[in-house]
Amino acid sequence: MRAGIHLVKAGHPVVVFVYDHFERAARAQAKGLGVPDLRLYVFPQYTPGALSSSVEEAKAVQAAEEFARLLEH
Repeated sequence: MRAGIHLVKAGHPVVVFVYDHFERAARAQAKGLGVPDLRLYVFPQYTPGALSSSVEEAKAVQAAEEFARLLEH
């Protein structure tokens, strides 16, 4: 988070990748450090034993595609 915030303040395009469990904390930290519009990609955290590896693989592929699109903006 802090590295992403420093990069944004230095004028670089940034998307920070965070697990869904930490989304609220990430948004609060970004707001508190003066970058309330910091672009976040919120990814569902893996729960061991909860899903099959093929489901986890599909989530990772989807995340990579969505994350790449965020970098284009």
